[in-house]
Amino acid sequence: MPRSTDAELDRFLSDLAEDADAAGLGLLRLSEALPEIAPPSELRERLLHDARSEGRLARFADAVADLLDIGTGKAKELLERIDDPSAWSLELPGISFLWVEGGPSVANAVRGFVRVAAGQDFPEHEHLGDETVLVLQGGFEDVQRGKVFRPGDVDTMPTGTSHAFRALPNGPDLVKLAVVQTGLRALGQEYLPR
Repeated sequence: MPRSTDAELDRFLSDLAEDADAAGLGLLRLSEALPEIAPPSELRERLLHDARSEGRLARFADAVADLLDIGTGKAKELLERIDDPSAWSLELPGISFLWVEGGPSVANAVRGFVRVAAGQDFPEHEHLGDETVLVLQGGFEDVQRGKVFRPGDVDTMPTGTSHAFRALPNGPDLVKLAVVQTGLRALGQEYLPR
């Protein structure tokens, strides 16, 4: 049987969260129908090692490093900060930001992690430069394009485009990394690089 990727697993869990009652019943029936098997002896040690050695979002370190034009070590440090509530600034109801530094290629960009409560709308905004987004947790639906993005997905939008989105309901809060060259305009204000 082929091994599932982290992105496939995240999609599966996100789909389960959308209809938790039916999913729970389905998983219960499936588990009752499967024969008991003993896990490989090295599995416990591997799981414990992975839990001790890296944070829950460490698998995104290389992508975060590329997007922010920084080293992988620095990207891992930033990913560790995501679970620190004091690192975030609440700027709109249900919407928080964790602003971050980046390398030379993103020096003229708004850069940061965005947390949007599950089911919350993010307002319409215009991109003053190209936007690139990496989903780390949860998911969102782009309202105008009718597209859904989940952990591991990268979305890009060119200069001058605008959109709104909604964090997927019934799951974890959306957490994504956004880099918008030049800045963006929303709610009658311009948000420029910090």
